Amino acid sequence: MRSKGRMCKKAKSNGRRSGLADRHTHQFGNTSSGVKNNEGGTRTIHIINANTVRGVSLVFASESDVVADTYRPVQCLSPLRFRPNIIIDNLESWGEFDLIGKTVEVVPSTNAAQQQSPLRFRVVSRTVRCAGVGIDPQRPDLGTIDIPKLLTKHFPQHGPYLGVSVVVDREFGGGCGGVLCVGDTFRVVDD
Repeated sequence: MRSKGRMCKKAKSNGRRSGLADRHTHQFGNTSSGVKNNEGGTRTIHIINANTVRGVSLVFASESDVVADTYRPVQCLSPLRFRPNIIIDNLESWGEFDLIGKTVEVVPSTNAAQQQSPLRFRVVSRTVRCAGVGIDPQRPDLGTIDIPKLLTKHFPQHGPYLGVSVVVDREFGGGCGGVLCVGDTFRVVDD
């Protein structure tokens, strides 16, 4: 599991850069789904199911695509290609889509973390894939793969979607943060 984000500077109206006073944290997954499902906020967290990626890889492996002007079979896909904040495992392929509209809670793997308030996420939408995931950030030498096209071709029931967007459940625990550690699990909360 990993988290990423970077600081962006806004330009003043006179064209000069402002200082860090006008900071805004930007995430790869800032989308309208965050605005629509998070009371106007854009802070979404992107979750990828490793089993879905493995299943997609098996189907794509038989596909030949034009990659960097040569025909090359699609390589095994890494979940990191999809720029997730969190990678989950132990969920059936495409099972993350069944969680949309539900609340999940982090079940800590250690006793120390259990003493803090539980961290809950609302699963708000599927994540549409764009051309940005066509290049593997760990292996850019493999060339470009048209992931949205292949998803739509081989998985028409899902279209160009892979992964889900979640938001922190601010109503639970007063919006205070929580801890998420490698090895933690999730459970669906009965509301």
